[in-house]
Amino acid sequence: MVSEHDMRILLVDDNDANLSLLRILLESEGHDILLASNGEEALLRAREARPGMVISDILMPVMDGYALCRAWMKDPLLKAVPFVFYTATYRTEEDEALARSLGAFEFLRKPLEPEAFLEQVRAVMEKIHSGLVNPAPTEHLEERAYLRLYNERLVQKLDHRNAVMADQLAALKEAEARLRLKGAALEAAANGIMMTDLAGTILWVNQAFLAMTGYQTSDLLGVNARILRSGVHPPEFYQELWTTILAGKTWRREMVNRRKDGTLRTFQNAITPLLDDKGLPTHFIAISDDITEQKRTEAELRQAQKMDAVGRLAGGVAHDYNNMLNIILLNTELLFMARDLTDAQQKHVLEIENAARRSAELTRQLLAFSRKQLAQPQRIALNEVVAECQKMLERLIPGDVELSFTPAPDLWTVVMDPSQINQILLNLVVNSRDAIAGAGAITIETSNTRLDAGSPLLREGPDPGDFVLLSVSDTGAGMSATTLDHIFEPFFTTKGVGKGTGLGLSTVYGIVKQNHGAITAYSQEGLGTTLKIYLPRCQEGPVAQAVEVPEVPARGTETILLAEDEALRSTVQQALIGLGYRVLTGPDPMAVFELAERHPEPIHLLLTDVVMSGLNGKELQQRLSQLKPGLKILYMSGYTAEIIAKRGLVAKHTHFLQKPFRILDLARKVREALDS
Repeated sequence: MVSEHDMRILLVDDNDANLSLLRILLESEGHDILLASNGEEALLRAREARPGMVISDILMPVMDGYALCRAWMKDPLLKAVPFVFYTATYRTEEDEALARSLGAFEFLRKPLEPEAFLEQVRAVMEKIHSGLVNPAPTEHLEERAYLRLYNERLVQKLDHRNAVMADQLAALKEAEARLRLKGAALEAAANGIMMTDLAGTILWVNQAFLAMTGYQTSDLLGVNARILRSGVHPPEFYQELWTTILAGKTWRREMVNRRKDGTLRTFQNAITPLLDDKGLPTHFIAISDDITEQKRTEAELRQAQKMDAVGRLAGGVAHDYNNMLNIILLNTELLFMARDLTDAQQKHVLEIENAARRSAELTRQLLAFSRKQLAQPQRIALNEVVAECQKMLERLIPGDVELSFTPAPDLWTVVMDPSQINQILLNLVVNSRDAIAGAGAITIETSNTRLDAGSPLLREGPDPGDFVLLSVSDTGAGMSATTLDHIFEPFFTTKGVGKGTGLGLSTVYGIVKQNHGAITAYSQEGLGTTLKIYLPRCQEGPVAQAVEVPEVPARGTETILLAEDEALRSTVQQALIGLGYRVLTGPDPMAVFELAERHPEPIHLLLTDVVMSGLNGKELQQRLSQLKPGLKILYMSGYTAEIIAKRGLVAKHTHFLQKPFRILDLARKVREALDS
């Protein structure tokens, strides 16, 4: 019967992994296992609890397997316990001979498979149960030979361990290089990266984060991340952040942070917790991207989309709306020309005319805002235009508000429609007037300046270069930052109900953009407002002389062929007859063409709308040019310049009359076309 003593096995190996594996295998066979990592420890374990067998590696620190076997055989209590060598390092016959000469019971070579090892152990156990014991040590190996072989094996093991250590060192260096590369990548990352502890204390930041926030490393390490708070977000915002990351989840939101210089920037943040083995947060990693410019670009895109929408609206209503206004304006002028109205009747007609002109101005503002107003740019001296406009502006402001103009000497010239300058000044000065409660001052200034690449103003379109600066400043109430963000939007106004259309500054904005300029506003509540307009410098050419508009409408006796919508046709016909012209017209373009075919006398001018049902103005002109060679043409339209240009009618030598127009405008344009 096998006793408990017989089933106890002492395992000796300096490799913990080997010991653990062998222990598991032998315990599965029912053996009681003792463990030792070298020869000296093995002797102590064996003397404390005598095993039934010892299985030992050969090369170990402190005392190797051969030395252990010699000491084992000299111990009277242990020499009868079977001593088994088990090694894969040395497998020569000389090694086995040395082991057996020392009294080893068996010399086993390590197999690759666990089952093969157990088979070897079972075979040894059968020999032991058969009554075999350790053989007596033989003395056929001389001490010198034993030491030589022992030293050779020790050198081999040291070489093996050195090789293992070299491999481990190489692996360590490789791991260190990978860590260094990862650290360099994090440091060089374009995104800002910050690491904090659980309390939010900053432990590490990369260079991009320093650039984004304006701080130095010494400013941030050991400081709580709340140093970046802007004051924009409510407490609930940060509560949501902490609730998310303490739950082990990633928090992704936009956040406004304050730089060291006090400026606010918008960051797109992803804050991720680092978790331990139990899934609990230990640190937090914040990865940030500065999206301030992206947000600004998106806002500008939304503004452009709003402008485009209003522009489309303006273009869609301008034609029909201007036709109706033209009928009202021309008829009021015809009534005044009748000279037989009573004073009360003249007052009523004047009110009608004023209302129509204000409506026409509203349409022009919409067209200017959408950058589709038909302009007649020319080279102008800005100081002269402003000085002339100042006389009109002074009549619009109360006596306790001082209006002053400071022109810059040697001011560069610009190419622009002078009426647009007047429109800009009118809107800006009226806004300044309304912003001043009581006494105050409005200042208009001009100067030469240059915008270089990198200027924030150039994001909106102008190229770098020389600009003429026109600024209007006031000492009024000023505006908040929130209001400033919206002042160029259509229909946005801070004035009371019925006191503003919200198109004043949007009109200015549209005119400036139409002329490839830039505009910016500076304001603080209680400190007034300054609007600065940058107009591109004109490099060459003489300044165009202002064209004097005759006060008395030009007259004539020529024959004019009129093609116009029914609503306006009769009014324009009456106006032309009143100017002395002979007028031929019909209910539609084809009737006008047939009338021209039948008319035997010369026709001097075709006055036609651009867009009509049946034939448009261009097609009618082309047909008539074959029928009446030399026929001159004057186009008129309430459509925008953009729509007309698509039909090929806005050209350098095209005579064009924009609706709504006055009799004076009609007379001048007809005369220009006839005399050209």
